[in-house]
Amino acid sequence: MGALASGAAAMVGTGAFTSVTAARDIDVAVADDASAYLRLKGTDSHYVTDDGDGGTLALDLSGDNATPSGGSGVNPNAVTEFGSLFEVANQGTQPVTVEVTKSGQHPGAVAFEDGNGDELADGIELDVGESADISLVVDTTDDAIDVDEQLVDSVVFHAVDT
Repeated sequence: MGALASGAAAMVGTGAFTSVTAARDIDVAVADDASAYLRLKGTDSHYVTDDGDGGTLALDLSGDNATPSGGSGVNPNAVTEFGSLFEVANQGTQPVTVEVTKSGQHPGAVAFEDGNGDELADGIELDVGESADISLVVDTTDDAIDVDEQLVDSVVFHAVDT
């Protein structure tokens, strides 16, 4: 009788295991900014361009990007606003909060805002299919900012489920 009980317990087992390796297929495609789940599309062709490398949006407000009238860069000791430079759109399947982080010597001097004046650093909410025009405010009133200084090296846009 004892042999029968121990044999039955061996057949049932405890369900515990040490490790499992299971291969699965996954398809992940990288799309250009205009086709991605979080679409970034330029609306001002002089300051906003496609960088030519995978469809990523690039902003150039440097002295190297002179206007046809001869302007090159933002004024020192001033606040300069660039309205409606690009559009951010939620092309995903759920509402998101869009945020931005910046790196460089003076990231606080550069602010991205939606049409309501809300900063992306604080996050803006976008429902599925919703978009927002994004403006840029550059504040060079800080005495630590010198002429010909690069304020920001990179900008990263984040879309987080709400």
